[in-house]
Amino acid sequence: MKTKINIRLLMIAVILAAAAAGLYFVSLYNYTLFKALIELTSIIFGVSAFIITTGATYLTKNGFMLVIAAGIFTSSVLDFLYILSFKGIEIFKGFGTDLPSQLWIGARFIQVAAILAAVFIIKLTLSKKCIAAISAIFSAVFIAIVLTIFVFQIFPASYIEDGSPTQFKLIITYIIIGLSAIAMLLYSLKRKAIGRRNFIFITTSLALLILSELSFMLRADIYGITDVLGNYFKLASFCFIFRFFIETNIKDPYMILFNNLKGTSEKLQFVTTHDNLTGFLNQPSVIDLIKKQFDVSKRFKKPFSIIIVDIDDFKKLNEVSGHPAGDEALKYFADIIKNSVRDVDIKGRYGGDEFIVSPLEVSSVNAIKISQKIQDNLNEAVIAPQCPFEKFQISAGVSGIRSNRSLEDIINKAEKALLKSKKLGKNRITLMR
Repeated sequence: MKTKINIRLLMIAVILAAAAAGLYFVSLYNYTLFKALIELTSIIFGVSAFIITTGATYLTKNGFMLVIAAGIFTSSVLDFLYILSFKGIEIFKGFGTDLPSQLWIGARFIQVAAILAAVFIIKLTLSKKCIAAISAIFSAVFIAIVLTIFVFQIFPASYIEDGSPTQFKLIITYIIIGLSAIAMLLYSLKRKAIGRRNFIFITTSLALLILSELSFMLRADIYGITDVLGNYFKLASFCFIFRFFIETNIKDPYMILFNNLKGTSEKLQFVTTHDNLTGFLNQPSVIDLIKKQFDVSKRFKKPFSIIIVDIDDFKKLNEVSGHPAGDEALKYFADIIKNSVRDVDIKGRYGGDEFIVSPLEVSSVNAIKISQKIQDNLNEAVIAPQCPFEKFQISAGVSGIRSNRSLEDIINKAEKALLKSKKLGKNRITLMR
């Protein structure tokens, strides 16, 4: 299998090397033809990507792909106008030497802007309104560029008479490079959503676009090697973006959708296993996790303990300050617990104002110290003046593993210990062996 892959890669490398050599030979013979071939090939890649994407859109409903495809298509149309403005072709009469550069700037800016914008809508599911909005936006941008260049002729100049780039040309080039770099960074943060291979294709395309712009900016001669390299990089950039569309729309059209659904599933799982107020595990989930820890502790004869803690006079707090204040108090107390125990210690909301903690491999005697730490941290914490509740106290009940005692017995003992703390005057910790 590896041999077949290596042979395939070798063949591709040979073909690409031969194509590059052939194009370079053409550049020596006729540079305008060389640039035209580069641009036409890029345009074919761009238009093909758009056709493939629009064909798959009715299946995938992927707004992310459509935005990139629309941007690539729009830039490809401007690239076609760019070819028609070449010296020697000059379809557009009455325009100066700025025209090709102006069209190039418009095309590259739309290309990069579309790729950058798409990263923010990876999870967008297309509707008819979305499709219409995307079409309208890119149509409006294209029309605006064409009008400013061809009709109103207010597009800023890119070159002065001696062939040097204007300040506008340099600034817009830096902006294009900067936006490309930002897009690469954002896609690196979203690589799980779009998949590893697609991440490589799209970031490689952006990196090649940056190299292309740098090559053109550093060139000393429009027929020199840096200009040739700039054209190669531009073609390669379109090649990788085309490969990105092939991978996503033909080979695995549901990959991004699946990754988005996976992320949604993970969020749904969190919602079903955690308390939405405190962020702690809810009662069924925390008891299930404690049971697993109990089984391990019992099998390997490790210490095991349960702490059940609640807020003293919580009902009165709700009556005096209101239920929203009670909710804030619960969230506040949950943070106290979280900051008082280790990350490995199991903690959850047991019900109402009760919380349950099972410290990892801690005896019931040491669990008292942990309960005391929670109590001390609560007493020492400073409540902000704007808090809707006043300072409160807590009580706790502790129990642990013993002989053949079941988990249910331990939890019942901890509940009875908590009840005893209440009967003894509250604001105390009770251990029930």
